[in-house]
Amino acid sequence: MAELLESTMLICFGLSWPMNLAKNIKARSARNMSIQFILLIITGYVAGISAKLYNHRFNYVLVVYLLNLVVVSANVVVYFINRRYDRQAQTADTSFKPSIHTSSDDRTQAAPKACTTGYPNGYKKGEDEMETYRELNSITEAGGVVLFGSNTFAALPVGELTQAFRITEPIYNRSIRDVRIDQIESYLKVCLYDLNPRKIFVNMGDIDILDDNVNVDNFISKYEWLLYMIHTKTQASIYIVPVVSDSPAAFKINQRLKSLASQTGCKYVDISGVLEAKRPTLRLFEILKVHMRNHPINFADAMEVGTLSNREREDVPNDGQTSAAPGLKQDVVYVKH
Repeated sequence: MAELLESTMLICFGLSWPMNLAKNIKARSARNMSIQFILLIITGYVAGISAKLYNHRFNYVLVVYLLNLVVVSANVVVYFINRRYDRQAQTADTSFKPSIHTSSDDRTQAAPKACTTGYPNGYKKGEDEMETYRELNSITEAGGVVLFGSNTFAALPVGELTQAFRITEPIYNRSIRDVRIDQIESYLKVCLYDLNPRKIFVNMGDIDILDDNVNVDNFISKYEWLLYMIHTKTQASIYIVPVVSDSPAAFKINQRLKSLASQTGCKYVDISGVLEAKRPTLRLFEILKVHMRNHPINFADAMEVGTLSNREREDVPNDGQTSAAPGLKQDVVYVKH
């Protein structure tokens, strides 16, 4: 009976390791792995096996010890493989050069301040945003709503939109221009964890789909790991916002994101019609706004969606070109292929 209880304990304890191994393989990063902890567990299993051998107790409990040791040891191999991936990603970041699908007139405005001088290719990705966000985090309120993504979210003028839509909940935009899914992890603490938000809207992929050979399976695997890290570090409700693009790659990714949302306990935000709207910036925010509220969606909320984005443009600047909306100078430039 004692051996049965011991083996039950080992099985229950050991079941977490295959799950952990699978997560580490999908992550392709060693940043959240502790080699010291893994080696400590291995030492414990070796001590247990040595005790069995010393006492000549060759039974099924010894087999459970050995199985657990094999799975834990596999994490050591994955750790060093992921370390290599981290080094490759770091090298890629050093040589990263932004590529934004905007018109030539908008390119100067769309590029972040970091695209000036003093860094490889004149670009220090994300550093200006992080410096600004750290400063802003000191005056934010806990329990707010955070928009977290790449160019689509980064282009949203949240301050003007929240004022125009009379939103009282604190909303913070912590998006990083030109960031890819495999580069996002280093920004999570400043952009999400330090804010202790109530709701998080995630919109990634608008830069990844610019790669003609984008691996959808690999992208979804990294997206799942991103959601896992947010789930474990925050108590926030997570909303997955699909890629705003009509490209074939975006369609495939969005189909997978919808399934991923149900699998991970997140909410999938249907943004159908954004690209066809007269004012896509407002249409996108109108859809998000409904999910930002503390109270459940009622009939009035549903009827309100689409009123501003489909309203005829009223203000025409002196140069004769229509603006996005009163107080907004430019619509978001979405990726189209």
